[in-house]
Amino acid sequence: MRSKNRASGKQELTFVEAARRAQLVDCAIAAIADVGLHRASLAEIARRAGITKQAIFYHFATRDELIHEVLAVATRQGAEFMAERSRRRPTPADELRAYIEANVEYIGSHRDRVKALVAIAMNFTDEDGRSRLLPLDASVYGDSLAPLQDILQRGQEQGQFGAFNTRTTAMSIRAAIDAIGPQLNAIPDLDLDGYARDLVELFDRATTRGRA
Repeated sequence: MRSKNRASGKQELTFVEAARRAQLVDCAIAAIADVGLHRASLAEIARRAGITKQAIFYHFATRDELIHEVLAVATRQGAEFMAERSRRRPTPADELRAYIEANVEYIGSHRDRVKALVAIAMNFTDEDGRSRLLPLDASVYGDSLAPLQDILQRGQEQGQFGAFNTRTTAMSIRAAIDAIGPQLNAIPDLDLDGYARDLVELFDRATTRGRA
């Protein structure tokens, strides 16, 4: 029988429980990437994990809770991946370049995760077709833009970047990067190295003082 506290995350997980939750998240990502969000049922995820569907409820109260955990884990891991590769560089322009390149590198090396995130973002809706991710969407375009805005603001303060609205520019950069995921579904062999170079050049011209 499912433990209410375990599934809701109110008690500290044991090593075994944490490992099982991580496995279920990985299996959910693989299922969503392979068969789509709607067909990635708890039964399908359980089959991939080698457990019964009922066993999932010890760790997650509902399928929606598991989907939210997939989103949270994938987002956190992506942030950690990029933070590692875009630490402070000599100039804000170097940091912006590293930010773009790290994001594109992550997309290329974690395609299943990105495919699953795109499927969730586009299809995780209620009966009326409204996104079930509205609070998270607000966070994605709030807190997650802060590091990028910080780079742009420091570039302006140091006189390296020109005058522009940092939030608008940060959202434009983020949107250009986020557009890669859906493209990969239609163009699996998309030249990501070339895409990254183009984005770096585009936003270098858009931000550097005197080059816009």
